Amino acid sequence: MVELTFLIIGLLGLIGGTQLVIRGAMFVADYYKLSQMFVGVTILAIGTDLPEMFVAIDGAIEKRTTGVETSGIIIGNAFGSAMSQISLILGFAGLIGTLVFARKHLIADGLMILSSIVLVFILGFDGLITQKEGIIMILVYLIYYVRLFQQEKVIKKVHQKFSLELPVYILFLVIGLIILAYASKLTVENAVLISEQLHINQSLIGILLIGVGTSLPELALSIGAAKKKAYSLSVGNLIGSNIFDLLMPIGIGATITELEFDRSLILVDFPIMMAVTFLALAFFYKRKGLTKTEAIILIGIFLVYAILKIMRLW
Repeated sequence: MVELTFLIIGLLGLIGGTQLVIRGAMFVADYYKLSQMFVGVTILAIGTDLPEMFVAIDGAIEKRTTGVETSGIIIGNAFGSAMSQISLILGFAGLIGTLVFARKHLIADGLMILSSIVLVFILGFDGLITQKEGIIMILVYLIYYVRLFQQEKVIKKVHQKFSLELPVYILFLVIGLIILAYASKLTVENAVLISEQLHINQSLIGILLIGVGTSLPELALSIGAAKKKAYSLSVGNLIGSNIFDLLMPIGIGATITELEFDRSLILVDFPIMMAVTFLALAFFYKRKGLTKTEAIILIGIFLVYAILKIMRLW
């Protein structure tokens, strides 16, 4: 199928563009000696979530300009990415080593991720995310992001140094963003064609194909960080990515055009995500952190969820 080939090319482009952006961001973070948790929750979380963001923006523009319905792909992609990260990818990273999450971060960021799920659930309960609701989601994330910057004292650290290498890494960022822009358009257009040709629910395509596909940067980065025993970086990336995924792609997409919210997501998928997220946070609450047994449980939950999703076509 030609559309599937182009979809895969689009996903690969998203991953490649993301790697360039991350490389530039990581140089800045390392140079200014920012903490692993901060880098994971903010810089890398946003960097690895650029595919979801660009898919949302391109999908929303497609809907607004052509009238083609893309809401299921936008919301399904964001949800699928978040769901796979908190279960499948977190589980794989946990198999590499025992992941730990500092208690102070667990409480603050754990409450934020649970609050994000509840907020999207409430706003989408009527089956529609309006432009005003999209703005609310963006503002909530920006407030959270500013708080993290203040805690890390980023401005003070950045003012202390200047690097002549910065222009090179800024170029990496720009090239990466250009690749992401073209790859996201390719991904959205062909995902819509596949869902129409096969008469498959857009949300299913968004969750299991695009959502998992755009989570590959998080998978590579989190496993790589775990291998280097940078556990805070690995956990911070996944937690930060989930918060970002639940608020920003859907929020920005909704500010461009109103998004229709699939009823099955509200009644089935979001309660499942809430339960899995709470379970993952409970695993971290122990001082020993996430064990390999618990990591296998999280992977198993996602596999069962994916199988039921495919069999029942919710």
